[in-house]
Amino acid sequence: MRQTPLFTNIQTGEAVYDDAKASYKGIGIKTGIYLLIAISVAATIYFALPNIITTGNLPVFYTIMFIGLIVGFITAIIGRVSYRAAKYCGVIYSLSEGLFLGAISYVAQDWLNYLEFKVPVVAIALGSTLLIFGAMLVLFMTGVTRHGTIMRRIMIALFVGLIAILPLMIIAYFFVTDFKTYLGIMIAVEAFLLLYGAITLTFNFSEAQAVVDSGCSKRDEWSVALGITISLVYIYIEIIRLIILIASLAGRNK
Repeated sequence: MRQTPLFTNIQTGEAVYDDAKASYKGIGIKTGIYLLIAISVAATIYFALPNIITTGNLPVFYTIMFIGLIVGFITAIIGRVSYRAAKYCGVIYSLSEGLFLGAISYVAQDWLNYLEFKVPVVAIALGSTLLIFGAMLVLFMTGVTRHGTIMRRIMIALFVGLIAILPLMIIAYFFVTDFKTYLGIMIAVEAFLLLYGAITLTFNFSEAQAVVDSGCSKRDEWSVALGITISLVYIYIEIIRLIILIASLAGRNK
């Protein structure tokens, strides 16, 4: 796809085009930048949170984190809709989500320590996220999960299933009195949500392929990288939540 000319040569009248085209390497580098920002902020919060709790500034931190989640949600939408804004929205999103990732990672580790499960939850969640990413990439590259009619139907089915389980989540939360049953239901729900997140990577890969094959501008790499980052952050959070629920259920059975 030929790009829109940036300007016209005044003497010859010839249109001048931008030769810098999107590449897989560029998308990978930009995804790495977003993830590095998010991980750096998350690590800072993870190690600073004990001091924040000790000094009594936890309410202030919760307020900042809540605002960060809202800002992250808004910038994620804007960045995915507007290629021009993606670069800057992606940075803001990574900073905002880093706050939440650091907090939820600390809470998860603290909860597991309380249940006497001495396992590195962050390492497990990071490793599992990378494993899912690698597995989905291999499946995509080998053509097993190429973006097509079948994959669209699967995604629609998963989305419908997601809507369908919302009443189940409400019933489990408000009406199920047996703690073990409640956790069992929530583990099944989280597993479903994790599957949904893994499938979204297929669409991220398809978008990256379309952008590169169409000869789009390198500017478009930022939006694709943001989409991949959003999926990876979502998968990491779901894994953390799943670990917490499984550990809680196992702890109750001791």
